[in-house]
Amino acid sequence: MAASDTLQRPRTERVRLSSIPGSGRGRIARTGGARRSGRIWILTDSRYLGQRMPSALIDRLRADWQEPRVIVADEGPVLSHVAPLVDPVVLSAWSGLRAGDLVVARSRHPLALALLDEADARGARTLNAPQAVHRVRDKATCALALARRGLPIPRTLIVRHPSDLAALSASAFPIVVKPVYGDNARGVRVVASPEELGESEPGGELLLAQAYVDTEGFDVKLYVAGDHVWATRRPSPLLSPDAPPTRVPVTPGLRAIAEGCRAEFGLRLFGVDVLESESGLQIVDVNDFPNYTGVDEAPEAIGAMLAAATVADAAGKSWCVAC
Repeated sequence: MAASDTLQRPRTERVRLSSIPGSGRGRIARTGGARRSGRIWILTDSRYLGQRMPSALIDRLRADWQEPRVIVADEGPVLSHVAPLVDPVVLSAWSGLRAGDLVVARSRHPLALALLDEADARGARTLNAPQAVHRVRDKATCALALARRGLPIPRTLIVRHPSDLAALSASAFPIVVKPVYGDNARGVRVVASPEELGESEPGGELLLAQAYVDTEGFDVKLYVAGDHVWATRRPSPLLSPDAPPTRVPVTPGLRAIAEGCRAEFGLRLFGVDVLESESGLQIVDVNDFPNYTGVDEAPEAIGAMLAAATVADAAGKSWCVAC
């Protein structure tokens, strides 16, 4: 089966590794006097193979080499990695990974996060770094970090169940309640009054409760890739999940938020959900490697970042992924 066929027919809950070598014939290619070495590994799962990212990025990277080759690890070792990671004889999904290779992850799959940690431990460079990914995946940890840096967030509480909010006064409502490990608006609920708190069933994970911010139904999404910052506006996903975004200018306030999040978490590829209201800008989420919906030039910019990561100049200097 060709790699392209596999990408077009993803299977549920299967983690994939795509590796893009320096060239089709070997591990080193020369471009403009610079030396390109190592491989770029794209770590993803079936949930994302049908989305713009990482498919558009893989297509962009394929076009960067004369004889591109994408290897998709589709069977056995990827899903059978169940022995302790410290066991030197365990069959690893990272067969062929070398120190200095670059691993880029777009996945929320627990196994993919474990594989990203393992790649880092094996000496690969990672984009984004595993530590940064874990910090923003946990919304409670993320909100605390944003608050400590002085970045604007709504008033935030961490609770075990919505009923824990019953002690708040009626003036504190409406409140937005969401799972600490939620994703793509999963489980997000607007609680309009204390009387609605008892309508939800107890769950198994902690919840983040934030003051509701009236934005007249629109959200702003910041997309960041290295030094590039883009902004889009669209109807709230709680109201119109499939509504297309519109590009908007990156204001000084939005750029300050992007730069503050980059400095706090060390992310290179990330998105920030921002609410605009009369009281100012408020951050409600930070996510690693978003879809860059509505930003046509994002695959080109990200591809250039990754290509630069495989280039070393004559002085032996290399691009720093974590800087």
